[in-house]
Amino acid sequence: MRRALAALALALAVDPAGAARYEAADLVNVQLSPEWASWLIGPYVRMATEQEVREFGKLTRDEDAAAFVERFWARRDPDPARPGNPVREAAERRAEEADRRFTEAGVTGRRTDRGAIFVIYGEPEKVDHEPSQIYGEPPLEVWTYPASAPRGLDGRPPARFYRFVKRDDLTGFYVPGRPGRFTQRGDPTLPPQRPGSDG
Repeated sequence: MRRALAALALALAVDPAGAARYEAADLVNVQLSPEWASWLIGPYVRMATEQEVREFGKLTRDEDAAAFVERFWARRDPDPARPGNPVREAAERRAEEADRRFTEAGVTGRRTDRGAIFVIYGEPEKVDHEPSQIYGEPPLEVWTYPASAPRGLDGRPPARFYRFVKRDDLTGFYVPGRPGRFTQRGDPTLPPQRPGSDG
């Protein structure tokens, strides 16, 4: 379990998909029960505003966390006048599928790098494998999204390519040219942000 948490902390701290502006400690609210404490980890932090991340971190009761989650989804409902919330429904459906397909090393599938990208952007157009450009590195899994892909649940279009590599028991983002490191801090297309910053 300790090894899985360390791997998850590393993945969260250095995620090129945009949400890794945060350390794991920034996202886990230890004042809440295990059911709610890690709710932001994975795809939901990629959808959350800085203010929402700060608000979640200040919650002290599970009832408040449940209310936070309801408000989170209500803000993302494209048509509150109609029954249901298609954004929430898509996220929850994809999260269940991600849990089934990408759970590894004791990390729930939706909280892995592949699972989070899957929840936000859906099924890639193509999945390939290619050798690493670095001698002795494991092969890469490459997800391709079409240039015309619709915006994801986070309101942004997906990158054309996401590369992943399996290290130890956990598959995470890969950045070429960095031996022994398969991720990088932050998404180079987004400005770096930290909780408590104004943007």
